[in-house]
Amino acid sequence: MLTSTDFWIIGAYFLIILLVGVLTGRKQKKEDFLISGRKLKALQATATIFSSRIGAAILLTYTALVFMYGMGALWYFIGSVFGLFVFYFFGLKVKKLADKEKFYTMPDFFFFLKGRFAGYLATLITIIIMFGWVVLNFIAGAKLIDEYTTISYNFSVILVGVIILIYLLAGGFDAVVKTDVVQTIGIFLLFILMLFLLATTETKLDIAFGDLFALPAFQIVSYFLAGFFIPMASPELWQRVYAMKDKQNYRRAIFLSSLFYMIIGSILLLIGLVIRNELPGIEADTSLIVGFSKLLPVGLAGLSVVIIYSSVSSSADTYMFTASASFTQDFMEKTGLTKKEKLKGTLRYSLFGLMLLGITMALILRDIVDATFFFVSLTMSLGLLVVVIWIYPKVNRQSVNYSILLCLVGVIVPAFIFGISERLVIWAFASCLGGVLIGYVVHLLKPMKEKFPRTGFNRNSAGD
Repeated sequence: MLTSTDFWIIGAYFLIILLVGVLTGRKQKKEDFLISGRKLKALQATATIFSSRIGAAILLTYTALVFMYGMGALWYFIGSVFGLFVFYFFGLKVKKLADKEKFYTMPDFFFFLKGRFAGYLATLITIIIMFGWVVLNFIAGAKLIDEYTTISYNFSVILVGVIILIYLLAGGFDAVVKTDVVQTIGIFLLFILMLFLLATTETKLDIAFGDLFALPAFQIVSYFLAGFFIPMASPELWQRVYAMKDKQNYRRAIFLSSLFYMIIGSILLLIGLVIRNELPGIEADTSLIVGFSKLLPVGLAGLSVVIIYSSVSSSADTYMFTASASFTQDFMEKTGLTKKEKLKGTLRYSLFGLMLLGITMALILRDIVDATFFFVSLTMSLGLLVVVIWIYPKVNRQSVNYSILLCLVGVIVPAFIFGISERLVIWAFASCLGGVLIGYVVHLLKPMKEKFPRTGFNRNSAGD
């Protein structure tokens, strides 16, 4: 249980991010609200990329996988590291095109290169993905508070949602970035706590790298593919690429945030193995939370609550803003339902509506690991399509459209029929490639003229 000091720390944390968010919104220009004026420098960008990636997915789901499968879970992290390395080069081209065409969201890329239908399909998947991550982080934060305190799960979800909503309404994307800087400090404190736990535990870790191959082949492939393709289709990461001041700041930010991400992931692997050895009978879903509460001293356990809560919040606000921005800019504005001069106000209404829906869904859904695989599968399949477009820019519109459609079908239908598991990743991968091939056949049978403007993305001509 938490002490009164711990509650004061939690209260102080929420007060700080509220003040930062509200003060950010004072005398703020529309471009600052939407994308920080496209002037993010390396340190700010590093903090916001890093903190947005260290949320429920990496802290709780990855630790849960380590708890269940030991070293085999490392395949997800290996895939993530390779994916970030590849994204570094892809992002340089995206940055050049985005600066020229003034992109705000990931679907802008599809609208510009592959037409309106592909753009709307990408918008739909973006909103589903981002909204899903919001719900997951709400669930994670509520389970954390429920484990440590007498505060109910339901009240915790509402509390986090309302606080995030207030500073997002006030400061928009600029508030997300500035609060992420505060929350990054908390994540580094978490890193220190994890090192302390490793140093003080009496558990001798039996780490055999041969265990990397102990999992069935489909699980190894699923984890690696999921980790690899996620950066290519992470809308919040694309938005930060757009917001950076120039390519020099981009290079520094991607390198530093990837380095910190690798360090945290490696330490989390060891923490998961310690918890697995010390507390084998607990639930995998909350193994990190319960592990800290049981293995850390009372005062430090309370501090870990504050820090993990900070990490979860920093991801939830990012995903909520990205989902709302995509709904407002890629749907409402492009369909003419809202005018450009009213975009800021419409985005605020969107934030309010999606937050209410997110809180409601978090009150209903409570399984973290299964839900993670569902949204990872959608993200990964869209990431595969992005790689296809990068490697072969002349891919026709039909292939892009069918691929995105089958992404949705290939994840949702198997989830209902067979349930949610690692196999969804394989279904998503196959559906995406199948859509590209079907689109190619349709294209040959019924060619469609495509006109593209000249761009810096090597897209001055398109395959018809």
